[in-house]
This record gives sequence, structure tokens and C-alpha cells, in this order.
Amino acid sequence: MTNNGKLYYKTCRENAGLTQEQAAVLLGVEPATLSRYENGHIPVSQELAAAMVKVYRTPSLGSWHLRHANPDLAWCVPEVVKPITDGCAAFQMENAEDDISTVRAAVKLILRDGRVTQEEAEKLKVSASTLRNVANRVLSAATYLEKREACAEEVSSSDG
Repeated sequence: MTNNGKLYYKTCRENAGLTQEQAAVLLGVEPATLSRYENGHIPVSQELAAAMVKVYRTPSLGSWHLRHANPDLAWCVPEVVKPITDGCAAFQMENAEDDISTVRAAVKLILRDGRVTQEEAEKLKVSASTLRNVANRVLSAATYLEKREACAEEVSSSDG
């Protein structure tokens, strides 16, 4: 499962500071099998995704997995999930960056000739919606990081 060529299971593992071998042990799979999951060669089961969420300390990976593993249910899984861990904040920023790249490329193609057909207008509408979701994810991550900064300042002022 990739988005814009990005391997989010791998990204979350790396954000957690785990090697593929370490993660494989914690997840109860072989490193070669984990590599196949991370590279999108085999689908990640709900059970393995749940284990990754716990091991990688990235609950937002679970929401992302649900949205992408079952498109029929994607509509009822929130696009923006409030980050509750450092891994979630990092994941949301990575995911937002990829969506911005995708939207930028699509909009650039549509607007290049200065005319917008009805079909292109629909694509622009989807692009605008995606950008709103990106803005919400980025704002959510920024709010989380501001709270982390405030906590860090409290710790350093109490140490002094």
C-alpha cells in the first residue's frame, strides 16, 4: 500500500527508530516477509497493521491503513486524526507532504493551458478538498508539536 510511491509502513517503522530486523522480531514475522509488506508486494492484514500501530507507537497508521485497505469503508474513517504520539505527528507530516506533491502536479497539468474543462473543474474540486484535509493534518501536527514544546520548556525550567 503506497501513496505517491511512499511506503508508509516502512516510514512509520523508521520513525520509531527500528531496523527491519528489530521490527520483524517484535511483529513475529521474518525480515524478508516484513520487507514484502513494506514494499507493497503483499497486503498487510488488519492484525499485522494493529501490531505495527502498537510497535511503532503510531495510532494514525491504523486510521490510514483502514482508509486504504478497505475503500468501501474509507468514507467513515476520519481523514484527520489528532496526533497522540511523536510517531503520529511525523506520519501526518509525511503523508501531508505527499498529498501536496500529488495535488500540485495534478493542478499544474490542469491549469497549464489557461482553460478548465468541466472534467478538470471536478478534478480541481477534489484537489481543493484534498488541500483542506492536508491543511487540517498539518495544523493538527503543529498543535501537537506546540504542546510537546511547552512540555519540554516546563521540564527544562523545573530542572534549573
